[in-house]
Amino acid sequence: ESWATVPRVNNFDDADVTELEEIRQASKKDYLDRGIKLTQMPFLIKSVAMALKTNPAVNASIDEENSQIIYKQYVNVGIAVDTERGLVVPSLRNADHLSIPEIARALGQIGNNARSNSFKIDDLRGSTFTISNLGAIGGQYSTPIINVPEVAILLVGRSRKMPVVVNDEVAVRLMMPLSLSYDHRLVDGATAARFLNDVISYLQSPSRLLIAP
Repeated sequence: ESWATVPRVNNFDDADVTELEEIRQASKKDYLDRGIKLTQMPFLIKSVAMALKTNPAVNASIDEENSQIIYKQYVNVGIAVDTERGLVVPSLRNADHLSIPEIARALGQIGNNARSNSFKIDDLRGSTFTISNLGAIGGQYSTPIINVPEVAILLVGRSRKMPVVVNDEVAVRLMMPLSLSYDHRLVDGATAARFLNDVISYLQSPSRLLIAP
């Protein structure tokens, strides 16, 4: 349905997650001591959730039957998960109000549910935006299919070290590749670029995520 009916457009960019990774490495043992695996994903989810609050067109849906645009007053981030029975998208509800530890703990539970195939129907409903993570598998960029009736989806590839110009000097930085697909009926190129810029801004200033409400 998405491929046939949605005029999909893509934006691609990279986020410098060098500082974020330093924070993650310094914190991951404390998280493990509490039974929580800390990856880069909680930081990405929080960044997306905060960016959705300031870019409401990306956190909307199109009601085809009634020819309406529905702007959501809540931020539920769907996480695309590959299971033995195929791809499912459990929803992380009110992600903008969750802390990094809370998101990390929720991701652990999602992983457990995926391995045991124990998702409930309600777990798979209500997302307003979807993130697909190919980092563990490999690859950099793609053109993900939008999870209709949502109007956008973000795919993250594997972070890799790259030479980057910083203050007119070449430095090795850890870069996270990001691929955004969006429905051009509602989200134009400028809106998509602003949203992706906001996501990158949060990822590159991870201390903002740690103190965000």
